[in-house]
Amino acid sequence: MKVLIVSFAFPPSNVIGAVRVGKLARYLDHQGHDVRVLTTDIVEDRSLPLEIARERVSYTEYRERQHWPEQVAQLLRGRAAAPAGDRREDTHQQYGAPARSLRQTLRRHYLALIHIPDIRADWVRSAVPAGRQLIEGWKPEIIFASRLARAYNIPWVADFRDLWVDNPYYNEPSWRKLVETMLERQILRGAAGLVTVSPIWAEQLRRRHGQAAAVVYNGYAEEDFPPIAPRTEPDPILTIRYMGSIYRGFRDPSALFSAIALLPDQLRARVSVEFFSDAGDAVLAAAAAHRVESVVAIKPRVPYRRALELQMEADVLLLLQSSDQRDEGNLPAKLFEYLYARRPILVIGYERGIAARFVLERSAGRLERLDPSVSIGLSRDDQYAKIEHLFEEILKNRVDAARRSAAGDARAIN
Repeated sequence: MKVLIVSFAFPPSNVIGAVRVGKLARYLDHQGHDVRVLTTDIVEDRSLPLEIARERVSYTEYRERQHWPEQVAQLLRGRAAAPAGDRREDTHQQYGAPARSLRQTLRRHYLALIHIPDIRADWVRSAVPAGRQLIEGWKPEIIFASRLARAYNIPWVADFRDLWVDNPYYNEPSWRKLVETMLERQILRGAAGLVTVSPIWAEQLRRRHGQAAAVVYNGYAEEDFPPIAPRTEPDPILTIRYMGSIYRGFRDPSALFSAIALLPDQLRARVSVEFFSDAGDAVLAAAAAHRVESVVAIKPRVPYRRALELQMEADVLLLLQSSDQRDEGNLPAKLFEYLYARRPILVIGYERGIAARFVLERSAGRLERLDPSVSIGLSRDDQYAKIEHLFEEILKNRVDAARRSAAGDARAIN
């Protein structure tokens, strides 16, 4: 089977979106399929292993255009640097707040308009020509997550690692959601199949589009983890680690800090909470609000496999989710790594959400090394076999339909 994967993020770019498609390419390649990838390579952290042959990956150029709001902002920043005696600076200070609010509003609506369907829309300029060249020269049988398929009558499968208009973190202007609702419906009308990472999201997609979506969890890759070492003497310090992004207003560790603040001084001194994240200011501000900043450490992001080692060495792994019911179906990739690491998982978020239910149903919140059964059936290979089966079923149905059509034409001629 010849499979073309189209993804903005792909190894060696060390971002979470690259892990899923990188591992899918590896799985399909190991299963003997002919896999090619169309992607970009723009992330500075290039520590994610590339697990298929380099010649099978087409890295295209990506340059995001600088639009007039950014140019205006640069001009205004230049004015702000003017000498203190300049009257224009005095006027800017006096009336700056209303002007900034208006600029921000205009900028938000302008960028919402030009970045349809998303902020990476500019990639189309290099991706489409490269995709056409690849398709015409190689002729894939199926495309995973691409809009190139329609012009070439190739079945394509849409992968929803996150939802589109139903995304719980959606924060675009209301008018744009109406536009994207129509755009999503139009685009998916031509999809041969839908894939997503959560059964709740699969149901949302079914209700919106009248089409079933296969549930393929992100899973974990055992080969990426170091061997599980036996625990030695317990450390007097309880280390709680968070490995991931902080979305302001959605992922808030304050509940943990509030609980730590209730501990007696001697017990509080035995707790260390480490955030390997890029939102240190927000975390430290929340810690300071509860007067526990002494037990909170902000550390730089680390390469992917080092992050897995740190997970396995932690005493408790922290999973932050939004407490909003709209986040009920969010099942982050990090959870599956946590489960394989077999360390107790502390979830802060919507208590009836699927992530919390996963932890409860698999008894993954106990303060002891977890049983290997907590991650059974959740490996990436287990999950990607579902995608492989979906591809094969789509191609079989396509062949069967062609045969029925040919038989009908033959009967009509006779």
